[in-house]
Amino acid sequence: MEKFLFLNVIVSSLNIFVIVYAYSLNFFPKKWRKKVNQDTIVVMALIFCTMLTMFSWIVYFYLKTHLCLDLLVLQLQKGKVDQLEFYLLRNY
Repeated sequence: MEKFLFLNVIVSSLNIFVIVYAYSLNFFPKKWRKKVNQDTIVVMALIFCTMLTMFSWIVYFYLKTHLCLDLLVLQLQKGKVDQLEFYLLRNY
């Protein structure tokens, strides 16, 4: 899970970089922007990087909550966690 968290941080950093680059395109001269013609590519990269970031964080938090809950259930079945602690950890 720690490696997946690190991967999510990297993907989020890439997404922030693309957002800043897309915002800074307005500061370049229009002549250069027409010559390079990368506005469409930047918008598509922004959309897909944002989608990738969103899905990676959703998967991370889904796995983190459900794996943690499964471990608590196993510990409860073995008698290592009492009922009140299990209830508090599950609901908060």
